[in-house]
Amino acid sequence: MIATLAASALIALMTSALSPRMGRWVFLIPAIASGVAFVYFLTLAPAILSGEAVEESIEWIPSLGITLAFRMGALQLLLALVVTGVGAMILAYSVWYFESKTLKSRTVGLLTGFAASMLLLVLADDVILLVIGWELTSVFSYLLVGLNHHSRKNRSAAQTAFIVTTAGGLAMLVGAVMLGSEAGTYMLHEILAQPPESTITTVAVMLLLAGALSKSAIFPFHFWLPGAMAAPTPVSAFLHAAAMVKAGIYLSAALVPAFADIPLFRPTLIVLGVATMLVGAYRALLQTDIKVLLAHGTVSQLGLLMTIVGIGTKTALMGGLAMLAAHAMFKASLFMVVGTIDRQYGTRQLTKLGTLRKDRPLLAVAATLAAIAMAGLPPAMAFAAKEAGLEAAWEAISLPGVPTWLGVLAFAGIVVGSMGTVAYTLRFLIGTFFVDSRLREALDDEPFIVRHGMWPQLVALFPMVLAVLGIVSGFFGKPITAALEGATASAPAGEASYLALWHGFTPALAGSAIAVVGGFIVWRLFGRSMAAPVEPRFSAAAAYAGMMRGLDRLAVEVTGRTQSGSLPVHVSTIAVTVTVLAGAGLAFASLGAPKLVVADSVGQLVVGIAVSVCALVAANTRGRLKTFLLMGIVGYGTAMMFLLHGAPDLALTQILAETVLLVLLVLVLRHLPKYFTNRPLRGVRWLRALLAACVGAVAGLGALFAANSRNEASISDRFYELAYSFGFGRNIVNVTLVDIRAWDTVGEISVLLAAATGVASLIFIRTRVVDPVGTLRGRRGRPDTSKVGPGWLRAGATADMQGRAPMLEMMTRLLFPVMLVVAIYLLFAGHNDPGGGFIAGIVAGLALCVRYLAAGALELAEAAPIDAGKLLGGGIILAALSLIGPVFFGGSVGQSYDYTIEILAMGEIHFVTSVFFDVGVFLVVLGTVLDFIRSLGAGIDTQWRNDQTPRPSAHSDRTVPVRSRGAQS
Repeated sequence: MIATLAASALIALMTSALSPRMGRWVFLIPAIASGVAFVYFLTLAPAILSGEAVEESIEWIPSLGITLAFRMGALQLLLALVVTGVGAMILAYSVWYFESKTLKSRTVGLLTGFAASMLLLVLADDVILLVIGWELTSVFSYLLVGLNHHSRKNRSAAQTAFIVTTAGGLAMLVGAVMLGSEAGTYMLHEILAQPPESTITTVAVMLLLAGALSKSAIFPFHFWLPGAMAAPTPVSAFLHAAAMVKAGIYLSAALVPAFADIPLFRPTLIVLGVATMLVGAYRALLQTDIKVLLAHGTVSQLGLLMTIVGIGTKTALMGGLAMLAAHAMFKASLFMVVGTIDRQYGTRQLTKLGTLRKDRPLLAVAATLAAIAMAGLPPAMAFAAKEAGLEAAWEAISLPGVPTWLGVLAFAGIVVGSMGTVAYTLRFLIGTFFVDSRLREALDDEPFIVRHGMWPQLVALFPMVLAVLGIVSGFFGKPITAALEGATASAPAGEASYLALWHGFTPALAGSAIAVVGGFIVWRLFGRSMAAPVEPRFSAAAAYAGMMRGLDRLAVEVTGRTQSGSLPVHVSTIAVTVTVLAGAGLAFASLGAPKLVVADSVGQLVVGIAVSVCALVAANTRGRLKTFLLMGIVGYGTAMMFLLHGAPDLALTQILAETVLLVLLVLVLRHLPKYFTNRPLRGVRWLRALLAACVGAVAGLGALFAANSRNEASISDRFYELAYSFGFGRNIVNVTLVDIRAWDTVGEISVLLAAATGVASLIFIRTRVVDPVGTLRGRRGRPDTSKVGPGWLRAGATADMQGRAPMLEMMTRLLFPVMLVVAIYLLFAGHNDPGGGFIAGIVAGLALCVRYLAAGALELAEAAPIDAGKLLGGGIILAALSLIGPVFFGGSVGQSYDYTIEILAMGEIHFVTSVFFDVGVFLVVLGTVLDFIRSLGAGIDTQWRNDQTPRPSAHSDRTVPVRSRGAQS
């Protein structure tokens, strides 16, 4: 199972890269892979159906009890077969549906990634992992619905679907944590085997149901699904008909055996399910767009599924799961029919269709078979499943522990909802394929263009396969009953029944007959109107829109009152909050007198005094350059304190980071006035100074008391041993970063990536590539060598003599290669000596800084002819893969391997696999520094030059024109 999930994720990445070259044929790769996964799951069926469960697990966060645990029982097998089997057909159909010229390269990757996330959701046994898969399906749905981001309709639909399903997902996450904590385990099968009984459990289960209701578009969350049909039809067929919307049904069915007897469980699912059935059927009867009609029909039948499952008996669970599989087949088939009509005729309007049976007979047959299943008519499997649902509802009327009114509501709701299903099925089928041509001509609509040929005819085979399966499976009721027995045996109430096309003359059969006759009457009375649908004044969608408008308005009001745009006000607010809250905590805490050591040596005392004096002077000066230099001294003094305290790694990192910061500050300083302000200093600055002193005192006292409040042995004491046994290195700091606490480092470099992207987004509009004077060409920003001088540092020759610094150019020739060699040494030596990816990245970044300072933006482009975004992305991917990689070789996440390689004439080389993680960190840091240089240096210079805007002189408050060359102007 783990291999299947990993392969799906890799195929999603691979196909996105291959899409530009292969065009629409790239869909064959995930289609074949999905078919192979379908066959693999079938091979597991005999063991699972005999009562066994296939389990695989990898420890993820042992301290929190979170494991990458996967388990496949009968219920999971059913959903996995639906995802892979129906998914294979839809992906193969996509080869025909999409056109290579207009196909977006990310489409196939997103669709395959969704399939992988849906499999993750279904197979996950750890409820936290289940929630992760749950949210991933929402993310992929958002990206796929909003695939055409130029369309406001698509963007709005994607946003609505994402907000609604994610809100339910957050509620579900809280419920999962509560339930796992209450049960003492996060393994779903263990929770269901021994469910806890408490008020907390009831609340947790209801929160889980909130997620299920939102994901499956159950009232009042039903409004997001029809809007999501703005996505391409294969996406709608897969996500919103066959797979994603079934997630809520799956979760509800999984909870039934353990929690169906919770007081609110059955009423919630049945009442809301019936309401969804009726609202969806009513809205479907009003539609003239056949895809939107099917969308509202999907909402109605999701309500039917939730109602049947919510009855919570063995028969109900069996009927609900059978209907789930049947619905996936016939609804995916019908969506493919709609997609075919749309692509071949350029319309989905009933007012323009009607006689397609003559042009597309195979398509008409496929649609008819699928429509028979959708209407719940024999001999389709959907009919047998609906009969089981009606039988369960009738049984629930007299079932002990279930209110009588609930059983009556379920039975009547299924009958009336099925009447609506029959009615809108007739509207779809007859209005699309079988309307008399004279009636269609009376509508006086423009004719559509018919695309003839063999391939448009044969494409009907895709929906035909699923439609035929939906009909033929109805004759195999007993084998299907036996297959579903493992998922229904533990249901808490009711007698087990079986799926069949004929049970004799029963109340369920009478209900089906009433539904068919009543549905035909409803269609005759209301279903043939071709009037344009009118959005009801009061609806869930309107309520949601009003709520979002109110939320936006509230955000504007709060922002307007709290975000004044004054940086001193914002900083002062934060400082006051820290002082009051943290200070109050220290004041009221019962803490003993701390042990105070002023200094370990005279050197520390001298450096501390110097740092304090520089900090005080920096806070009381108006000159920008003077302030920045004093801040630099404070930073270097801090590095000296690290060094005197025996931390050379920290000292080296602090020195290099401080150097980069000073360079960047100088780059910004070129475009700012000499002084912070020319206005006289006001008395309020003394109040701010007092506030700053209070913050410093609270921070210092907090650190002092925290260091003296330890009553347990420090966890870092074990790092001395772990550095050797776990990380195979002598440098404890580096081993901690890349092995012991590697996930923390991933978070830190992710912050660097976000910071670099944020700075770049403020400077650049479309791309990170800088074109300082129109001399760059190509996608990677390579310089046009015909416009630069000969030799090394050729770009410097293009600057005027006033802007050149010969001494700096000469030193750059010497320093740049040396700095790069030192960076590489630090990168590979960091596991045992001071160094590492972070330090090496800063050194390499400083080397690029020197090239830029020596000869300007064009020289920087020649020194680093690559987009910084690629370095950032490549680094974070490499770091993540190096952590996950050991899992595929039988190891744990983040595990390192130690190798000793003997090379002739070089002796033995000690190699640890965590160096790949360090290389990833190196790339992220280098990309960050490069992004900062290009943004704050070359980017600002270029924009200032293009705008011909005067800028402040470095020596006065007046402005002078910008010179012609980069860093020296």
